Amino acid sequence: MKKLVLFLLILLVSGCQSIEVKETRDLMGTIVTITVIDTDKEKTKNSIDLAFNEIKRIDSLLSSYKDNSELSFLNKDGFLTSPSRDLLFNLKKANYYSELSNGAFDISVQPILDLYKESFSINKRPPTEEEINEKLKLINYENIIINKEKIELKKDMKITLGGITKGYAIDRAVEVLKNNQIEHALVNAGGDMRAIGKKNNENWKIALENPRDPNEYITIIKLNNKAIATSGDYERFFDPDKSFHHIVNPKTGYSATELISVTIITDKAIDADAIATSVFVLGKEKGLELIENLGVKGLLITSEREVIESSSFHKSFK
Repeated sequence: MKKLVLFLLILLVSGCQSIEVKETRDLMGTIVTITVIDTDKEKTKNSIDLAFNEIKRIDSLLSSYKDNSELSFLNKDGFLTSPSRDLLFNLKKANYYSELSNGAFDISVQPILDLYKESFSINKRPPTEEEINEKLKLINYENIIINKEKIELKKDMKITLGGITKGYAIDRAVEVLKNNQIEHALVNAGGDMRAIGKKNNENWKIALENPRDPNEYITIIKLNNKAIATSGDYERFFDPDKSFHHIVNPKTGYSATELISVTIITDKAIDADAIATSVFVLGKEKGLELIENLGVKGLLITSEREVIESSSFHKSFK
């Protein structure tokens, strides 16, 4: 009788053994990987599909590269009636970080990015100071009128949600996984990630890449129910020297160059995403001050290759 009970117990334990399922898809202009650890393979695969569908839905609404997205219609027409809750949420969150960073985070920099692209791809040269100053007249987040019924932009304004939407999509994917009773997972969208629970009874280990050498890493970060996002001049740039890249200082019209990488760890990916961009623009001293005031973890790498950690950066990594 004892042998039979023991045999049944072994069968029960082996039948509940956790498995790891990982799927990768090309979404939001980057590579998105979702890893889930669970005992139910069918539930796991279904949950991953639903999470990817949610990311795809958000991209269809908020992408500046899709002609039929809400954001593209807003930029084209200068107004949008009956905006989705997703767009409203992102615009309000962006406005919050614009105020918090004293304008360092500003989604109205799209005209500058368009100028960079045109100058280097068509004119084969950097934009002139006069051209930049002309576009600077359009840059001001305060000129975006936001309410539930209608969103309006000042004439010739355009906005980009590139500094916040990827984090939002990660968070939404995580919520989908949680709603499907997934307790251990990692959502990785182009290096920005959010972890649920653990991986095989240990925290998720994330190697922080050297921004100037992808074969090296700066440190290993351990995540447990936290998000991480990195902003760097190497992500999307227009010239070989990376003097003109996608993280623009909205006060000058030029790309921020004091830092080459900012990594932020906080509870949600949307916040990590926006804070990383804000800190990158603010630079070493003011950026670190913002990190400390918010009580989040941060790691900055300056253009002189100096690595700066916030006071709490290595706490709770074990």
